[in-house]
Amino acid sequence: MTNSGEEQLVQAISPERFQPFLDECRGDVVVALRLYAWDAEAARALHSPLRDLEVSLRNRIHRQLTGKFGRSDWWNLPRAQPNRWAMEDIRDAEDKLRRRGNGTAPCDVVATLSFGFWVGLVSTGGHGNYDMKYWYPALRHCFKGVRRTDLHKQLEVMRTLRNRVAHHERIYHRRLDEDFRTAVELTALVAPALAARHEKYSQVPAVLARRARVLSGEEEIVL
Repeated sequence: MTNSGEEQLVQAISPERFQPFLDECRGDVVVALRLYAWDAEAARALHSPLRDLEVSLRNRIHRQLTGKFGRSDWWNLPRAQPNRWAMEDIRDAEDKLRRRGNGTAPCDVVATLSFGFWVGLVSTGGHGNYDMKYWYPALRHCFKGVRRTDLHKQLEVMRTLRNRVAHHERIYHRRLDEDFRTAVELTALVAPALAARHEKYSQVPAVLARRARVLSGEEEIVL
């Protein structure tokens, strides 16, 4: 690659976005471009377990609360409503579905709500008193042997990682092996068979093991 070609790549990425990669690689543009490519490869690999964690978590929580409150739109039952911020998220999701010309069936609302909404349901909920409304009567049965505070903390770590991946932010500086393990372990709580698939077939371990060889040029980048 010519210096001109490297400069074109940096400009396309943007010098500001590229600077942390350059700093990590001690100013070596070629190695920093390899790190940039590997970072994207790692993000693509991690997207799969993060996706399945998010989907299985929201479905498991929704089923549990549907069973507890006896209706699939449990959030419309006054005694089951989450705090006002979460209710705003629900109404925003319903409005979004209407603007798209779709119905507002509970299953559609569930799929439209953010990962953060579902993570929030295992928090204290502030004035929503989620411990007494959701955790003790219903959700603790989904996460047997796990303390709510520990669970919420781990899910917040996953939410942060998920958002970094979704918004194309760098992740190379994280302990990605630990992140992968956390994602699989959390998935196992709500969907053991799905977690087992990631244990057996995930690309993440192989991608993480490639980092040094990609940066050295021993192995090619993968885009």
